[in-house]
Amino acid sequence: MRILFFVSFIPFFSFGQLSPKVDKLYQQLSKSERAEGKNISMDGHESELYKLHLELGKIATDKEAEYIAFNGKPVAKYYAANILFDRKSESLEKLFKYYLRNRDSVRVLEGCISGVSGLGDEIYLNVISEKQIIDQAEWEKKWKDSMIANKKQNTPEYLNLVDMLDTETNWTHKEIDSLVYKFDQTILDNQESSQSIVELIAGFNEYEKIKLPYYQKLIYFEKKYNSKVIRKYIEYCSN
Repeated sequence: MRILFFVSFIPFFSFGQLSPKVDKLYQQLSKSERAEGKNISMDGHESELYKLHLELGKIATDKEAEYIAFNGKPVAKYYAANILFDRKSESLEKLFKYYLRNRDSVRVLEGCISGVSGLGDEIYLNVISEKQIIDQAEWEKKWKDSMIANKKQNTPEYLNLVDMLDTETNWTHKEIDSLVYKFDQTILDNQESSQSIVELIAGFNEYEKIKLPYYQKLIYFEKKYNSKVIRKYIEYCSN
């Protein structure tokens, strides 16, 4: 009886290291059975859950975000991992390996599409998706600089668009490419890696017309999972 009493209070003492404001947001996020993207449902309204995660990102310290990402409930882990990615946290690789090892998963709603996804898969998706965000941020900056250089910052064209072109990122292409390489090696060197995350590697690189120099590491997984997605990419790289 004494042992059961002690065990029941472990979560209380563990999460007691979070500040009251952070803990309140953590508890609110943990109540949800699914994570949500910024815009959801048919009308594309902004998710209240997503807004809570933005609040968490403003006040949580790196240590608090890390603690939630490693020890929280699935939805809170999902959002804490996103926060750490945005901050370029040094713990990101360790977290990625942890999620792959433990096969943690979460239900995610993006727009009208809902499905269960591995938390490791979600981190990998964040990384490869960041390339497009970097490109968009660079294009917006060039456009603004060009308009200012041509003294068009007071024109209707500039004024109507400038506030909408607010894409931001802390990452560079070189940093993302380096992280993708490290993640790929972590995935492909582990024979227990899931079919879904290996197919992410194959599907993304075929779509981007990238022939990975280490594509032959995919052969083991193609045979293990009898995956058409992986097989198609191997054939693409072989030609």
